[in-house]
Amino acid sequence: MQKKFYTAKIDAMFKAIFCNPENTNLLKGLIEKCLKEKIEVIEIKSPEVVKKNIYEKGKVLDVLVYAGDRYINIEINSSYYNGVHRKNSAYIFNKYAEALKVGEDYLKMPEFIQIEFTNELPKNYPILGKYEYIDKKTKIKRVDNLITYEYNISKIKEESQKGNKLYDFVAALDFNLEEIKKYCGDDEYMKKFSEELKRLNDDIEFTEFLSAEEEARKTQNTLINAAKSEGLEEGKKLGIDEGKAIGVKERNIEVAKNLLEMQMKISDIIKVTGLSEKEINALNTEK
Repeated sequence: MQKKFYTAKIDAMFKAIFCNPENTNLLKGLIEKCLKEKIEVIEIKSPEVVKKNIYEKGKVLDVLVYAGDRYINIEINSSYYNGVHRKNSAYIFNKYAEALKVGEDYLKMPEFIQIEFTNELPKNYPILGKYEYIDKKTKIKRVDNLITYEYNISKIKEESQKGNKLYDFVAALDFNLEEIKKYCGDDEYMKKFSEELKRLNDDIEFTEFLSAEEEARKTQNTLINAAKSEGLEEGKKLGIDEGKAIGVKERNIEVAKNLLEMQMKISDIIKVTGLSEKEINALNTEK
């Protein structure tokens, strides 16, 4: 069986490449290509360290860098789902709020830029979206130091295969080595990126981690969908039968225990099971 090739649209692979201190120039090149300008100073402030254990909890931000007088946060979304934009926005809003607290002058705050690479966006989304706090009619910017760029990986990949090389550095995130060579040119950035992608795919320990993480994610999604499906079916049968209500709760407790084992967020477990935060925390202490 042919070994699976992991592309850089996968969260852990992306971080392993661009958060590596030895690849600062690669990260710098990516940001410069996104912003279409040179960056003189770059410092990785709080990267999420690539985990070797699928149950190990990581930091919230993907790749946060400080460049000159700007904070730049990069988020990689291997697939789109309802709520992903709210989740991603919360990350940059949190950093913005922190700067408000420590700053002495609002007008001296740094600029905050979020760059998102998102796969499988709905068809109506553009290849590159630019999102600001601006009034549609007057074009007045209400907040002038906060902006989000979102690159549509799927559409860019299609365009690259047609010969449009404008955003080949984004298309490369979802290409294997042969596709990168065929569609994305042979400049120094692409050479270095390809080398890192090959090195990590040749790393047995790392690819085993990616495989385990992928399997855990599938299992988690299966549990969530099963819990929702069972909940709907039970809800239809439930009515006002108290005995059945107890049965449903017992099932939800078992589901919650499984999800806790997988280090799922308590807020998500609440949504899936309907249990309270107090009830879920009590299950945590039983372990």
